[in-house]
Amino acid sequence: MDRVCQQCGELISVCQHCGELIIGDAYRVTKEDQGIPLLDLVVCSLCSMEAKRLRLHTEEINLRNNQVSVRNRVSHRPRLGI
Repeated sequence: MDRVCQQCGELISVCQHCGELIIGDAYRVTKEDQGIPLLDLVVCSLCSMEAKRLRLHTEEINLRNNQVSVRNRVSHRPRLGI
């Protein structure tokens, strides 16, 4: 989740798990079941360590670039009838 700083206008990223500002590296945590995405969060480094401990798929992402990885472009499909 991104927010805009009221003072400088810069984008500020917030961890989608704990709600803290993401300072430094950001990570995408995903979980799929039979090709259906169950979880897709952008999290801080501490939450990514917890996700790894829980054996969830975790990959470092570049928030400045805002590009979705090839893996995630393939896994995100339109939802049927929703």
